Amino acid sequence: MSSSLVAFGPKSRYVGEAAKTQEISNLKNTVSNLKRLAGRKFNDPEVEIEKQFIAADLVEAKNGDVGVKVKYLGQDEVFSATQLMAMYLTKIKATASAELKLPVSDIVLSVPPWFTDPQRRSIMDAAEIAGLKLLRLMNDTTATALGWGITKLDLPTGEEKPRRVCFVDIGHSNYTVSIVSFKKGELTVLATAFDRHFGGRNIDKALIDHFADVFKEKYKIDIYTNAKAYFRVAAAVEKLKKVLSANAQAPINVESVMNDVDASSMLKREGLGELIQPLLARVTVPLEEALAEAKLTKDDIDAIELVGGSTRVPSLKECISEFFGKPLSFTLNQDEAIARGCAFACAILSPVFRVRDFSVHDILSYPIEFTWEQSPDIPDEDTSLTVFNKNNTVPSTKILTFYRKEPFDLEAKYAEPEKLPGKMSPWIGRFSVKGVHPDSKDDFMICKLKARVNLHGVLNIEGGFFVEEVEVEEEIKEEGDVSVTVPSEPSFQTPSMAKPVFFVC
Repeated sequence: MSSSLVAFGPKSRYVGEAAKTQEISNLKNTVSNLKRLAGRKFNDPEVEIEKQFIAADLVEAKNGDVGVKVKYLGQDEVFSATQLMAMYLTKIKATASAELKLPVSDIVLSVPPWFTDPQRRSIMDAAEIAGLKLLRLMNDTTATALGWGITKLDLPTGEEKPRRVCFVDIGHSNYTVSIVSFKKGELTVLATAFDRHFGGRNIDKALIDHFADVFKEKYKIDIYTNAKAYFRVAAAVEKLKKVLSANAQAPINVESVMNDVDASSMLKREGLGELIQPLLARVTVPLEEALAEAKLTKDDIDAIELVGGSTRVPSLKECISEFFGKPLSFTLNQDEAIARGCAFACAILSPVFRVRDFSVHDILSYPIEFTWEQSPDIPDEDTSLTVFNKNNTVPSTKILTFYRKEPFDLEAKYAEPEKLPGKMSPWIGRFSVKGVHPDSKDDFMICKLKARVNLHGVLNIEGGFFVEEVEVEEEIKEEGDVSVTVPSEPSFQTPSMAKPVFFVC
């Protein structure tokens, strides 16, 4: 089921290919590009971009999130992006269960590496609604890298130079580059870069604009004034694009596009290259960014592996090959590489399957900082700290130490909000630390908090404890049986005595 669509009708709900089949006849009740809506607020400018590709009405749902207004079972309904994703996952669960003839409960999902904390939590919530236990939320290119590396028997060992592979994934709406280092039994993501508005749908949009002008001049019709006409042409140019990947030229024929007009035209492969020239000019930017972050040169890359349906476009392949000055690799299934990697990750985490041990070291796309209230007893105290830097290993745990005499709050947020996708709020969460008071000497309590970015790339405060210095008397028996008092090292109180309570707002 390749199409991430959900559609609604008077008697039933359609998901995947079934939704794609009836899209033209049921535009206002068909929702595509589900991941692009996940975790977004309705007033995010990126939602306006999505309106170009979704005919259904995008509206404001609960808590200001983006939702979709549709007619379902004869009633007007508003569904959030999380609910729509849950419907899609429910269908996937049913399909997998039918194929395996076994109940399916555990799952590994992938998301674009540029997903923020709220976007990842939206997918996690959708999985829970669908009755699935999410074992791991992986970045797309990391899943691809796992699928590539776990089957290799000739990876370097010990002190040998690691094998460095550049994975280029150009899909329907997103372009991602990851440079990954491989050794026997492990992979380490060195750098990831992306262009969030570069993909198959952007190529299609360039073609639609071209043929809209052609049909306006040739047939005196304007497809932009008719939603069904627009999406009929969109379906036709998608087929045209695929034909041009293997042929020098291809025709486009759209029956009854609008006003009972049958439209047709022709396009050469060179013409496609010219139409998408603005996109081609952006091809090398993520490649250069990834190499710079990994502190590598083009010569350091041992292989360039391409996945994603849009990498079949010849002009895109030529640009990437020219940039590296070496041939490209297509050893993975371009449409299934991510899903295959997720399946391997699921098998690794499952107690049922025996899989070759393979460690995955991913990285964080955005730095995370903590800010907190200044202690009245420490006037020169810093009140912010970047705890997880960009490219920090995931999962990762850091211990934060505070000296306090009273309860306090701290907040987590992204340190560089201008680099977040769209106008997303940098705020992640607020945490309250309770049970803090002066110690027996009216001095500060030492509060240690455990902050963790988990397997899903999501931040949590997982726990905390207090540290107290205590003196105990220990009898040391030596010659003459002399008794001495030895001050102990600072000791950790037991969690039942000292663990504070955290409230996440």
